[in-house]
Amino acid sequence: MKLKKIGVLAGNYIQSLTIYEVLNALWKESNVLKKIGSREAEDLVNVFAQLLRYLNTIDVRGVEGKVFRTAMETGLTVYDASYLVLAQRGGLTLVTEDAKLRKMAGETVKAVSLVELTQTQK
Repeated sequence: MKLKKIGVLAGNYIQSLTIYEVLNALWKESNVLKKIGSREAEDLVNVFAQLLRYLNTIDVRGVEGKVFRTAMETGLTVYDASYLVLAQRGGLTLVTEDAKLRKMAGETVKAVSLVELTQTQK
């Protein structure tokens, strides 16, 4: 993601799981795939940490049963179902790069890719 596009995320919502996803992706890019150096990965972690100050964090507490039922009914993983349920609960747009999840979400909530989000918020 281009740094200039990060601003469109300010004020939006992520779930606590997203923090681990981003950190793990940066670790993998650096440590496993060797696409970026460790210093660059650390710099990106610092940028992400700064971005977190402008995001609202939500979690699945209180909707665990709904998350599980959604996973069972849709065939999504519990992990993916959690994103769908939280978007439904908050009346939020689901931003995901997972095409299958976007398609599944399209039946109940608005779902877009990050590219689509940045294009609509120019």
